[in-house]
Amino acid sequence: MKKVTPIVLSGGVGSRLWPLSTKNVPKQFLNLPFGSKRNLFQQTINGIKKSKSFHNPLIICASGHKFLVKDSLGKLFQNSSIIVEKIQRNTAISILLGIFFSIKNSDYSLVVPSDHFIKNRDYSKMIPKNLQSFKGHIIYGIVPNYATTDYGYIEVEDSKKKISTVKNFFEKPTKIKANLFIKKKFFWNSGIFLLNNKKLLLDFKKYHPKIYKICESITECLVSDLGFYETSEKSMRKLPNISFDKAILEKNDNLSMMKVNFVWKDLGTWNSLDTLSSPKNLSLVKDSYIHNSSKNTTVISDRKFTIVNDLSNVIVVSNKESLFISSKKESGKIKEILSNKKFNETLDYQTIFYKPWGHYEVILRATNYLLKKITVNPNHRLSLQKHKFRSEHWVVVKGVAIVTRGKQKKVLKKNQSTFIPVGMEHCLENKGKVPLEIVEIQMGDILSETDIVRLDDPYKR
Repeated sequence: MKKVTPIVLSGGVGSRLWPLSTKNVPKQFLNLPFGSKRNLFQQTINGIKKSKSFHNPLIICASGHKFLVKDSLGKLFQNSSIIVEKIQRNTAISILLGIFFSIKNSDYSLVVPSDHFIKNRDYSKMIPKNLQSFKGHIIYGIVPNYATTDYGYIEVEDSKKKISTVKNFFEKPTKIKANLFIKKKFFWNSGIFLLNNKKLLLDFKKYHPKIYKICESITECLVSDLGFYETSEKSMRKLPNISFDKAILEKNDNLSMMKVNFVWKDLGTWNSLDTLSSPKNLSLVKDSYIHNSSKNTTVISDRKFTIVNDLSNVIVVSNKESLFISSKKESGKIKEILSNKKFNETLDYQTIFYKPWGHYEVILRATNYLLKKITVNPNHRLSLQKHKFRSEHWVVVKGVAIVTRGKQKKVLKKNQSTFIPVGMEHCLENKGKVPLEIVEIQMGDILSETDIVRLDDPYKR
C-alpha cells in the first residue's frame, strides 16, 4: 500500500478551556488530560510515528504557534514540513493548502486535529487495507456511549457496517435531539478525515473555484524561513472563513464513514476534560494546597492556598492573573463570553511568549519595572540589541550564559548577575547543553517590546 500523508491541524485557540488554554499557548500544547507526560500535539504526532504507513507529517499552524510546534516536535519527527498561516481562515483553507503541498508525494491524506484526546492512539489502524479502491473520502464516526450536545453527529445508511455511506450531518443538537440520535444509532463526528487528494481538488474546483485558485497560488509562493513555509498574509486575507464540513463534506455525494470504537474526546469544554481527569483537585504549582469541601466541584489552581467551601456542581480555575468560576452545566459558555468585544483584551492577554531562541514569561508588571524569566534553548542566542528607554538587570538561575556588554564578553554562572544600562549594546547566548534560565528586571518609564533596536539578528527579524 502506498504511504498516506498525515496533515496535522494546529491552528485553534481552545477558548472554551480558558484560562488554561490561551491565545499564545492553546490547549494542543497543554499536557491533557491532567497527568499526561506529553501535550496533545505530541500525543497526536506519536500516534502517527507508530506506523510505517505514513510519510512524515505536514503540520498546518498559526503564526503565533510555530515555535511551539517546532519545540513539541522535538525528536519525534525532525523532517516534518510546517506551513504557517499568517491569517487563520478555518479548516477548509488549512486542509486545501495541505493537499496542494502534499499531492506530489501521495494519493491520500489523513487529516487529524492536534487538540483531541484518543486513548492508545495508532492512526495506522484507521487506514482501510483496500484504500486504493476508495474513489471518495472517508470520515471517521465514533460509536457514542452517551447522549451529548457537545458534538456533531453523522447518520449512515447501515450503522452495523464497518464502512457505510453517509446520509446526513447534524450540528451540535439539543438534549432532546441528542437522545433521539443515540436511539437511531447515529455516530459522533470525530473531525478526522481520510481524503482522496485528486478528488478533493476537483471538489474545490467545482464548489469553490475562487478558493481553489487563491490557495494554489499561495502554495506555489510559500516562503521558506527558519525551517517553516510561510504563507502570504495579503493572499490569506482574500480567503473566507469556512469550515471543511460546510465547504466540502456536506456537499459531497461520494462520502463514506468508517466506524471506530475507541475512547475519544475533543476536549472542547471543561466538562469533557473533567470526565477524563482525576483527581478533581489539581495544583498547577508545587507545594500548594487545595481545600475543596464541596459537591461535584472541580478546582484547578495555581495559588499557594485555595479554599472552596459549600458549592455544588461548579468548576473553579485559577491560572496566572485570570480566574474562571462557573456552574458545570454552563461552563461551555465561556467561548461566547470571550467573543464579546468587551473581552478582547482578556483573550489576548498573555504572560508566556515563544521566540525562535526559546521563551520568556512575565512574572510581574508594574508602573516602572517589569520582572521576567527568560529561557534560552541550547546553542541559541538572542539578537545583538539595545534599548532607548530601559535598563536591565540579569541574574542567572540555571545554566551558563555568554553575555555581550558593549565590546566586552563574559561568562555568567548560576547566581551571578550583570547590569545593562540604557543604550548599551548587549546579547545573551547559551552555548551549553541544557536550557539557560535568567531572571530579568527591566527598569524605565517605557517598558515595551517595541523598544528593541536589533543590530545583528540570526533570525532576520
